[in-house]
Amino acid sequence: MKWLLSVWMLFSITIHAGEKFELKLNSGESISVDAYRADGDTLYIHLPSERGLGKGYVATAQQMAFEGHTLWALDLHSSYMIAPRRSSIDKFNTPDLLELINYSKNQGFKNLFFIASGRGAQLALKIANQWQLKNPNANYLKGHIFHSPHLIYGKPKLGDEAQYVDIAQVSNLPVYLILPQYGTKYFRAEEIVNILKQGGSSVFTHRLKGVNGGFHMRNEKDLSKRSLKAKDNLDDTYMLASNLLLSINPPGPSKLKQIIQKSNKISFSDPVLKPYTQKQFISLSLNNLTDEVINLEQYKGKVVLLNFWASWCKPCVKEIPSLVRLSNQFDQQDFQIITINVGESKQQIKEFMQKVTFDLPVLLDHAGVAVRDWGVYAYPSNFLLDKNGVIRYGYRGALEWDGPNIINTIRQLL
Repeated sequence: MKWLLSVWMLFSITIHAGEKFELKLNSGESISVDAYRADGDTLYIHLPSERGLGKGYVATAQQMAFEGHTLWALDLHSSYMIAPRRSSIDKFNTPDLLELINYSKNQGFKNLFFIASGRGAQLALKIANQWQLKNPNANYLKGHIFHSPHLIYGKPKLGDEAQYVDIAQVSNLPVYLILPQYGTKYFRAEEIVNILKQGGSSVFTHRLKGVNGGFHMRNEKDLSKRSLKAKDNLDDTYMLASNLLLSINPPGPSKLKQIIQKSNKISFSDPVLKPYTQKQFISLSLNNLTDEVINLEQYKGKVVLLNFWASWCKPCVKEIPSLVRLSNQFDQQDFQIITINVGESKQQIKEFMQKVTFDLPVLLDHAGVAVRDWGVYAYPSNFLLDKNGVIRYGYRGALEWDGPNIINTIRQLL
């Protein structure tokens, strides 16, 4: 029982509280480690995402230590004095991290698993690949446990097929994917699995329905009941993952002929619609909230704005009032906004619409079919179609939709 564990930990906090230590490295740098020690021979190294390490891992680490598994959480951003941002993962020193793996092995551990999320998965894959190449006969690294791994290079334009980072395609270690429903990777599971398998990885997929993205790192007060339950059971999930990964005998490490160093620079787009240069016509046929099948062909003769959104997506929610205001700027005979909710139930949407002024048409993309057809990798994503159904403009991200530039763009299509 988890409540018994919680009571026990109140009386044994000195045993399983994090023990911080600084690992001095040959480079002159040092890495800050928050260690939750146990007597077992298995080590889990928790890497930060591009957003940093946070403290969301602590409860799970305490539970794992109680059950005999050691976890080290690496605060790399503080160690290297690098601000959390998309490109921060590329700035950590790989030789330092390889030295840390050797250090952990010399401590007597027999099995090592990496836990990572977001772009931290890229770092885990890179470290593992480099360590294997230097230690081709070693059997110390057992696999990866990834929460919603971000393995895409850069920011794909709307309608483009995403390009995956090179290192994702050469992993030979088994991977356990944890994909919450309310996250952008949920409907890209098959795509991610296929990329990881190219290097010989066996991939297991664990879908969490009704669970928020980033649940494992968020404060408990910010989580739904399902997300809280998923977080409370995360130590069991990691044990299940470990047992599956240990059952795999991976092929030899894949070696990149050339690892192309690509920088993921942050760029800020002007708040204007971008001309769309991909497929002119994409079909769309989905049910609405009353189970009526709606086809895009029905709107020929109108300028249409398609908006992909979800209620758990903060930027989506932020832009909704301006979408409503935009709708009121035009005659409904000429202009129509159609919103496409991704992956949520009718009940969830209706409850959300009771809290927010939202009187726009809603179509339901329960299975992510439209997400894949329209090349959507992030929410919100938006497409502006002319009266002939030709996709003329697109925008990835939230906007103030009733701004003068956007209104003028729409008027030019009327």
